[in-house]
Amino acid sequence: MTGSPLMELGGVVKHYHGTGLFSRATAPVQAVAGVDLTIPAGATVGVVGESGCGKSTLGRLIVGLEAPTGGTVRLRGRSRAEMSRGERRRTRGDVQLMFQDPYASLDPRMNVRRILAEPLTARGGLSRPDRNRRIVELADEVGLSEDHLDRYPHELSGGQRQRVGLARALAPSPALIVADEPVSALDVSVRSQILNLMTSLQAQHDLAYLMISHDLSVVRYVSSHIAVMYLGKIVESGPPDDLFGRPAHHYTRALIDSIPQPDPSRPRARGAVRGELPSAADPPSGCRFRTRCPAAQELCAETEPPLRPFGGGAADGGTHLAACHFPLTKPALTAPTLATPLNEPTTPAAAGEGRQP
Repeated sequence: MTGSPLMELGGVVKHYHGTGLFSRATAPVQAVAGVDLTIPAGATVGVVGESGCGKSTLGRLIVGLEAPTGGTVRLRGRSRAEMSRGERRRTRGDVQLMFQDPYASLDPRMNVRRILAEPLTARGGLSRPDRNRRIVELADEVGLSEDHLDRYPHELSGGQRQRVGLARALAPSPALIVADEPVSALDVSVRSQILNLMTSLQAQHDLAYLMISHDLSVVRYVSSHIAVMYLGKIVESGPPDDLFGRPAHHYTRALIDSIPQPDPSRPRARGAVRGELPSAADPPSGCRFRTRCPAAQELCAETEPPLRPFGGGAADGGTHLAACHFPLTKPALTAPTLATPLNEPTTPAAAGEGRQP
């Protein structure tokens, strides 16, 4: 893995315009409000946050299912907005989506063979015998037997259905898979199997993942870099050890404290996030988290804090960034450029091998 940028987002904005009661126009919903993000080739970047923070919208923008209201989405340095129709068609298979609910995302009228044949047919270039051979290979890669190919989704377990979803995403030979809550609908006993399978396939195919989840333990297990989203913005990002060991933003700290602890002898967490998530159609002024932050002061309402380096600064490449006027961690002594790409795992172990979610 070279760590070269595969996908780059610069100032990406996505607003949804709607109508209110009696067809009166309402304020636009700011689902994504100026996000900068880099996904290196072969790396896993995690995105975490509460429901309604814009994670899934960000994923759809990266896949190309949604067009941004503003900003740029670049694939291998090429802006999607500047691509011709033919270029967009040729690159469509480079980024694939793995859905949250494996049952709802699979056509109940199709057996597994037809489900896997669809993306191969759409891609073209394969004869029928080659396509059938590739379908068997895909099933084997995700741990399904050839007998499963003639079954329908309702005849499979939840874990088997998600394996089908993963195989379908792999079919066009993508460079990046956006996994939107890929294990949240599965039993706890099955989650590790799917995550380990995804990590193994990443090493085998040099895949990059964008792992979207509200479960910090899952994201920590597989990610080489984590971005924390709140109300459409990234408020903190960095390597997992930095975010979990030395969080700078109070929202990140609250999310970590919300993780259930199975050991009753361990000290209680300081508390989960207070209050309700504000409306994305009318976000608070200044820092968007200030209405729920225990350290908020007058400055937080007046000025929006910029993302700035924390922790080791130049020593760690400036990859730990946070947007907070009164952080939990001291800012870096030096301020390297904020355009530094996110770190990549140097080995499969760096992406979470050996850790349990």
